[in-house]
Amino acid sequence: MERAKLEKLNYSLRKASRLNRTLQMKCYQSSGDLRLLRVIAYHRREGLTPSQLAQRLEIALPTVSRKLSVLEKQELIERKNSPEDRRKTFVYPTEKGHQLLHEDYQRFIAAFSSAGEKLGEEKTELLYSLLEEFSGCLEAEIQKEAGDDA
Repeated sequence: MERAKLEKLNYSLRKASRLNRTLQMKCYQSSGDLRLLRVIAYHRREGLTPSQLAQRLEIALPTVSRKLSVLEKQELIERKNSPEDRRKTFVYPTEKGHQLLHEDYQRFIAAFSSAGEKLGEEKTELLYSLLEEFSGCLEAEIQKEAGDDA
C-alpha cells in the first residue's frame, strides 16, 4: 500500500481514538476519581485493596489513598476489613457509586449512539467489520515482531 494512504489511515485511526477519549471525558463526570471507581466496581464481588488499585492503575499508593478518601466522603465507596486479616482493607462501591457510574455510562451510550445513527446501520456495521479485521492484522504483525525478537 502507498505510504500516503497508510499515513491517512493512521491519522484517521488516531483522530477517531482521540475523539472517543474526548467523548468519554465529557460524558464521564470526573477524570481520575471515577476511573478509580470504575475499577472498584468492576471488581465489586471480591473487592480490591488500595495496593491492588495502585498496581492496576499504575499510580502511587498515597495518590490512591487520597482519591479513596474523596470517594468515601462522597459516599461512592466503602471500606471493609478482611475477616481473615483485620489489617487488610478491601474497597467496594456503594449503591450511590453504582448509580453514578450507570448515569455516566448512559450519557456516553446516548452520544455514541447518536453518532452511529448519523452514519447509518449499514456503514456502522461495515466500519465495525473493517476495524475488527484491521485489528486482527495488527495483532498478527505484533505477534510476528514478538517472535522475531525471541
